[in-house]
Amino acid sequence: MQETDIPSESEDGFGESVDDMYKSLHPQVLTDFEDEMSELWGETWKSNTTVGKLRTALLHKPGEEMLRVGEETPWPPHESGLAAWRMREEPDLDEMVEHHYNLKDTLEAEGVDVITRKPDPNDPAYQVKSIYCDDVAQPAVYGHVILRMYDHIRRGEEVPTYKTLAEHDIPVVGMVTGKGMVEGGTCGWFDEKHAFIEVHVPRENTNDPEVMRANEDGQQQLADIIKAQDPEVDVRMGAGYGDTRGNIPYAMIDRHTSIGKEEWYDPHLVEWMKSEMDWNFIEPPEHLIRDDVRAFTRGPNTGVVLEPGKLLTTDQYPEATRWFESIGLDVVEVNVESLVRPRNSGSIHCLVGSLRRDPEPESPATYG
Repeated sequence: MQETDIPSESEDGFGESVDDMYKSLHPQVLTDFEDEMSELWGETWKSNTTVGKLRTALLHKPGEEMLRVGEETPWPPHESGLAAWRMREEPDLDEMVEHHYNLKDTLEAEGVDVITRKPDPNDPAYQVKSIYCDDVAQPAVYGHVILRMYDHIRRGEEVPTYKTLAEHDIPVVGMVTGKGMVEGGTCGWFDEKHAFIEVHVPRENTNDPEVMRANEDGQQQLADIIKAQDPEVDVRMGAGYGDTRGNIPYAMIDRHTSIGKEEWYDPHLVEWMKSEMDWNFIEPPEHLIRDDVRAFTRGPNTGVVLEPGKLLTTDQYPEATRWFESIGLDVVEVNVESLVRPRNSGSIHCLVGSLRRDPEPESPATYG
C-alpha cells in the first residue's frame, strides 16, 4: 500500500494554518439569544406578560381521545365511568369541535395567529385534557418551558406540545424534569419582572409533599430557567400546603390590575404586590362573587386578556360581561361551553396557551 502524504497545516488549501485562520477570520462572538430571536427564529418569541397584546396562541382541537371517555382508563386504578376520566358528562365530539372552531375563529378575528397543537400520539388516544394548552407549557423570559403535570390523565402531553413548538420554530428553552412538577394553573407572570409559582396545591387525596400539583423541585427548576435569562426577575413561591387562594394572573385585566379582593389572597403576597408593583385590586359586586370548587373565593372569570383592558370570555355569564363593560373593559364573548366549567373541568384561560405577546404598557388605564 502506498503511503499517503499528510499535508501540513500550511498546505491545507487555506494558505495559512487552521489556527491562524480561526484567530484572524473566525473570532468568538458574544451575542444575546433574545436579540437574535427575530432573525434566527422568525419572531421575537416573548410572552412574559399576562396582559400584553396577544399575538400568537396555542389551541388543541378535541379528537379521538374523547371517544374513549367512559371506558376503562389505561392508567391506575383502571376504572371506567365519567369520574375516572375527570369528565362531568359524556363528551359530544362534534359539539366540542364546533366550540373549538368558535374559539379559533374568534381569536383570528381579533388578529391573533392560532397554532393548533399536534393530536394525541397514543394508540388508542386518551389525553382528554389536552384542550387545556396553558397547563403544559409556560413562557420564560423568552421562549417556552415544557412543564410536567402531576397525574396520569395528563402525562405525556409534553411530547406533542414540544413537537408543535419545534415545528413552528418556537424555542423551547427548558423542561421540568426529574420529580419536578408544575402546571400552568399554579404559575404566571405579574409583569415582566415579577413571576409567581404556587406549590403544594392539594387535590385532597394525598399529603405527600412530593406528590402535589406543583412541588418545590418543579418550582426551583422553572425559577432557575427564568432567572438564567434575566437575573432581575423576582420569582416568588407561594406555598399552598393544604390551601389555595387562586392564581392572580387568571384574574388580571391590565398591568398591575386584577379583579378581586385583597382579603382573598395571602397577606404577604398582597404586601409584595402593593409595595413593589402598586397593585390595583378592583372589587367585584357581591352577586358576582362565588366559592370555587377548589375552596377559594373569587370574582368573575376574566378569561383571556387580548390586550390591556380587553377580555375574551365565554358567553355563559352575561351579568359579568355587563359589569366588566360598566367599569370600562372591552369584552369579546365566545360560545365554548362544552370545553369549560361547569360542563368540563377548566376555564377559557386554560384553553389558550399564550405563545407571543407584546410588551405591557408602562402604566394601566383607570377602571370603574
